[in-house]
Order: sequence, then structure tokens, then C-alpha cells
Amino acid sequence: MRTQLPASDPSMSPNRSTEGYSDCVNSRQQTFRFRRGLSALVAGVIVVLGAGTALADEAPAKKPNPVATAHKLKAALVTAADEILPVAEEAPDAKAQKGIVVLQRAGQVVGLGTVLDGDGRILTALSPLGTGNDLEAKFADDSVQKVKIGHHDRAWDLALLVPQAGKWTQGLKSSSANPLKEGADIRSFSVANKAKPAASDLVLRSKRSLIGGDDRVLENALEVGSKVNAKDIGSPLIDDKGKVVGLLGRACMPVEGKPCAPVAYGVPMSAIKSFLKTVPPDAVPPSAWLGIQGAPDSTAVVKGVRVLSVAKNSPASEAKLKGGEKGAGDMIVAVGGDPVTSPEELASAVKKRAVGEKVPLTLFSKGQYKTVDVVLRAPPESPKPAASAPAPATLEKKQEFATPPEKKVEKKKVSKAAKAEPAAEEEGAEEKPVEKKKEKKKTKFSIVVEKDPFNDPD
Repeated sequence: MRTQLPASDPSMSPNRSTEGYSDCVNSRQQTFRFRRGLSALVAGVIVVLGAGTALADEAPAKKPNPVATAHKLKAALVTAADEILPVAEEAPDAKAQKGIVVLQRAGQVVGLGTVLDGDGRILTALSPLGTGNDLEAKFADDSVQKVKIGHHDRAWDLALLVPQAGKWTQGLKSSSANPLKEGADIRSFSVANKAKPAASDLVLRSKRSLIGGDDRVLENALEVGSKVNAKDIGSPLIDDKGKVVGLLGRACMPVEGKPCAPVAYGVPMSAIKSFLKTVPPDAVPPSAWLGIQGAPDSTAVVKGVRVLSVAKNSPASEAKLKGGEKGAGDMIVAVGGDPVTSPEELASAVKKRAVGEKVPLTLFSKGQYKTVDVVLRAPPESPKPAASAPAPATLEKKQEFATPPEKKVEKKKVSKAAKAEPAAEEEGAEEKPVEKKKEKKKTKFSIVVEKDPFNDPD
């Protein structure tokens, strides 16, 4: 709202035109900044040339250093460029798009997911994943990595995917903002008929109760009032700052007198945070493996880890690292530029890297430094030991946690005469039929989507 000011005396204040204002930026202000930047550029060049002239006048025998002169000129140009061309901030949608992945199987899109900021794992919906086999995640740079389900919740339709190689560094952060607040700008991502996910507006109506997986009641679910494509399930719901306020999942809406109708809904942040708190400790990407055995070593000029042996078909073997005693084997002195002086430091430096990552190793061998690139891999799976009968002590220990054995019923000694006689029965006693308890069949909730896209619940 603009407040109209009272008219002032023309003789006291000249009329000022409002032309040139666009998006709250005065174009004349930009012109002033351009002129100021240009002046800075000219002044910088004059200072540099003047410095060179002064050096020539004061010490004719000494020539000015061309490298120093070039650095000064470059600094002046950078300063002038900053004045002339202000850096524009990245839009929240574009920034969030870098943390969105397309989930696919055999090249076919099945859903979307969100990379967790600072974590690298992917949050998505469970229902589009099917059996969970042969899943791949396509990241913003079009790289594709295999993923596995590390944790899931059938009720809220949530899943956490673990990449089996690489680590994507750009993820999304969560928001504590209320997505149902009046005027809230909520958006989701869609991949339908597009090469990459694109943000679009999404309408959230209210909170309501829905039926989730395994017939569980979902309280405070976010009712969606927009059409949602089946391939967009798993997309995050973001606010105007590009932070996550929910996630698109599937549930069932109760309809009086009819079977419940499958709908898309918003998983609230409270359910997402509770889900992430229950992630098992082994739901992590595989550790990177180099494939050497080493020992700390040093010379008069350097400290590092001496390679004693190299595992067959390992990343170290492919990089042609040599093992051996002092003076024969290579010494690793740095991993990716970070110095290592003990096997523990070397192991820690390797574990920080992701499977499939290309890492430069700095070696010291035969009095010379050299650098080799190593592509890290996951360690080979150790063969499972053959099943064998446990030792008595181990067996007793296991029995403490096993199901208690059934009590043995002692058989009473019966005489031959008693065996021959039929069991005594009361006269007049009628044989009562055994009543079988009716077991209630529990129907597990599952959603089968035949139509695409989802229809509006109403």
C-alpha cells in the first residue's frame, strides 16, 4: 500500500519524475554505479601505470616487475567489475532443484527424491519403489548412481535411500514454517514430460486424518488440493525460501459407504523427523577401500605411511602402488592434498571419500615425489563361514536369549489292565462340540494406482 503525501510547495521542492523505477530499483542509481565503477577502473589503470613510471624515474637501471604489474592491474579490473556488475542471488527454486533426484528403474522414471543436506542420503516415498530392487538415482548433473533402501515406514509412505557410490554435496534443508499459514507459497517438483524436475505451485487445504499403510490412521496429514502426477510422488514440498516443509506421499481417504480412495497427500515435517530418528546405524553408504597394508615410516625429509603389501585387484593395485620393506615400497605422504603420517590417518582420509571417487595420492619413492590417481571402491564381500555346530559354552550362552523350550510332559506308568479298559466317561454326558475361535482377518492396506495423474480428492 502506498501512502499519498500532502502536496508541497512547488517553490520549495522541484518536481521529481518517477520514471526509471522498475522492481524497486532506480535506473539512474545503476547509471551512477556504472560511472563509479568505470572511474575506479580508469583510476586503477592510472595507478598501475603511474607506479611503473615512478619506478622507472627513481631507479632507471631497475626494470619494473611485469608479474607484479599484471597482478595490480587484475585486482583493479576485478574491483571495477564488482562495481559495474553486481552479483545476482540464485532463486530459491533453482537452488532447491540441485538437491532433487529422479528415481528410475531400467531408465524409466518411478518417482522423485530429496538429497538430505550435509548427509548425501535420499528421502522419498516408499510406494513408487515397488520391490526396491534395481533402483537408480539421477542427480542434477545427470550422473546416475545405484541406490538401496536403507529404512522405510509403510504407514507414512516414507523411505530413505542409500547411494552405493559417490556423495552428492548439495541437499535441501528442512523448515519449521507452517505450510498452511495464510499466504504461504508452497511448491513441489514435477518431472512429467520434462527432461529435469521443475517447480510448480501446489495448493494445501488443511490437516485431516487419512488411512496409511497397514491400515494405520495418519493424524495431521496435509490435504493436497492440486492434481499430482504419479511420477512426482516423493517430491519435497518447499516454501518461498526453498526449504522443505513436507513430502508428497500416497494414502487412502475414507469415503462413507465406499472403499477408501487413493490420494496424494503431504507428509508433515513432524512425521519426517520422527522417521529419520529411527534410521538404523547400518543404513549408510559403503566405506571406500584402498587395498593396502602399511606402517608409519619417515626419512630425513618426509613422514608418511610405508606400503607393505597391496591386495590383489584392489584400487591400489590398479594404480600400481608397490609394497615392500623400507626403501623398496612406496610411501604415501598425502591423500587429496591432506598429509598422512600414520595408518590411522590414512584410513580416516580414505573413509572420508566416497566409493567411486577419484583421489590423488602423493607418494615418495626412491627419493622422488610423484602423484597417482586412485579410484576408490567398496571392499570385497567376505565369504560367509560354513555352518558348523556351536561349542557347548556358546550354545549355553545362546539359550539364555532363545525361546524357552517346551516343558516335557511326564508320562505316568499305566498298568496293562488299565490300558485295556476304555477311558471312564460319565453316564449321560453329552459330547460337546469344540468351538473354534473365529480369527479376524486383518487386511493390510496397499495402494494400487491405475490412473495418472491423481484426481482432486473432491
